[in-house]
Amino acid sequence: MLRARELRTLDSDELEARLKELKETLFNLRFQHATGQLDNPMRIKETKREIARVCTVMTEREFDIHAEAFEEAEGMPPVSFETETTDRAEMQAEIDSEEELEEEAAEERIGVAHESDEQLEEEVEEELKDL
Repeated sequence: MLRARELRTLDSDELEARLKELKETLFNLRFQHATGQLDNPMRIKETKREIARVCTVMTEREFDIHAEAFEEAEGMPPVSFETETTDRAEMQAEIDSEEELEEEAAEERIGVAHESDEQLEEEVEEELKDL
């Protein structure tokens, strides 16, 4: 079983080969387990974890995430987090102000609708009086 640090030393082709090998191993272990030939069922769990480790290292490489970054920032938020928070706060303030404007516009429309309803009622009452 390789640790993540050891996996990071492998190149991409070796990682892909290792992943393919592990998936084949997992398939065989599941088959043996289903037929009752597997002596140690914990090997399935270990193989799944190793597959996850390989996938993690591959994802780190895909997004250019370095192991040193994890060690340096352990327990601390990333530097961009603070600016992201202020950006989110600004965006939320804009959304809130837009919602308030929409509510005011809706209230005005409702008020106009009531006025027109009242006018309509008055016109109907006048016509009924004329009859």
